[in-house]
Amino acid sequence: MSKVILSGNVSIDGYIEDSEGNFDFSEPDEEVHSYWNGIVRESGAQLMGRGLYETMEPFWSDAAANPSGTEVFDEFAKAWVGTPRYVFSRTLEEAKNGVQLVSGDIEASIARIKEQSDGNLDVGGPGLGNGLAELGLVDQLRMVVHPVAVGSGKPFLGPAFARSGWKLLEQRTFGSSLLLRYEKA
Repeated sequence: MSKVILSGNVSIDGYIEDSEGNFDFSEPDEEVHSYWNGIVRESGAQLMGRGLYETMEPFWSDAAANPSGTEVFDEFAKAWVGTPRYVFSRTLEEAKNGVQLVSGDIEASIARIKEQSDGNLDVGGPGLGNGLAELGLVDQLRMVVHPVAVGSGKPFLGPAFARSGWKLLEQRTFGSSLLLRYEKA
């Protein structure tokens, strides 16, 4: 059965963005980028909140239509647009570039997407991740921790994760970054 996996690049102190909304501290090197390429290729679906959709979708759809010539970059763009993508939002009226808009019952929508998917559901964005955690729907956490402390900003894990227990499944070093993957205990 498909797992729901909250994934992201994070600072060493647990943030995906700094207090000004920047996430350049987590720009992946080629090794980390290749890792994420594999995750997207193997994913049954990409699930996003509105904020991540507005950041990722226009950028990667444009990159897929206009390859840069950089193998790892172009590979990610191709994998991204080739993967079923869903945006969960109560405020968007439509989604573009083949992304499906989900605005109704989250639990029923996740169950439907799981039935239609051939792989795990990769969740991006802490808002959606926290919302799914509140419903008990997050099965795993996957984060690449970058060796930068940003002090404040948007945390990867929100209040719904407080006091939750997790079992380490995998750890891997990429240069100075560290992959951590956990399963709900």
